[in-house]
Amino acid sequence: MRYYFLEILACPECKSRLTYYTIKERETSVDVPVESIRCREWCGLHNKPAREVPLSECTACIKREVVEGVLICTNCGRWYPIIDRIPILIDDKYRREKEDKEFLERNLDKIPVEIRRLMKRPPLPNQ
Repeated sequence: MRYYFLEILACPECKSRLTYYTIKERETSVDVPVESIRCREWCGLHNKPAREVPLSECTACIKREVVEGVLICTNCGRWYPIIDRIPILIDDKYRREKEDKEFLERNLDKIPVEIRRLMKRPPLPNQ
């Protein structure tokens, strides 16, 4: 998932803004002008208004992508895994418990406690 997607993503349940935690990231080459991708309103990478982010930061950002991570709703506390660069933003009734469990088994120890505290639904093991 590219960081600039954070500007357009929202929680499927309550439609609020998502925050994130990156577990694994990689840098790739991109052959598009930064002006065509630059965040318009909100910079997800720096978590601030896009107008406050210099273009040089955007140039570096578009080359970065999250390979593994977690998206967390700032309102309802639902969390969504990012697996193999794909944010799995599915409604609660369609979530696969097995996939969530496998993701957590691989990554829970890599996610800081302060981020885990934000991850309320579905509940984490031992919560």
